[in-house]
Amino acid sequence: MNKLYALFFLLSFLLFLFSMLVVPADAIARIPFQGDQYVFPERNIVWVLALTALVFALLYLFTFKFLQSSRWGYMHFICFTFLSINIISYSFLQRYAMDKISELFTGSMAILFWMQLIYPINLLMGLFRRKSNF
Repeated sequence: MNKLYALFFLLSFLLFLFSMLVVPADAIARIPFQGDQYVFPERNIVWVLALTALVFALLYLFTFKFLQSSRWGYMHFICFTFLSINIISYSFLQRYAMDKISELFTGSMAILFWMQLIYPINLLMGLFRRKSNF
């Protein structure tokens, strides 16, 4: 039974609520990248995470029967949840200790971004192995 899309819908809803109720409207996040600093409103960052979770929910809703393994999907959900927590906590904690935070979060964010490739790999493996009769 496909519960992955429901989990991603729930995560999208919770992220949207978090952005509206917890994140201050004037809060900004400074993201260092290759020597430059990019400034984004924190609320917009959380909205992008919520919309990404919504896109994954729709993808899992319509392509679940083509996937190789549902366990990979649950692993993808866990990685996306931790990536969301990591990004939100990075933008929140950078106000207090930017030097130590950037070193800690850079490695974990890179790993969690790469783990988002689980969905296309899962889908391609399922299509190539002809798991479904389409």
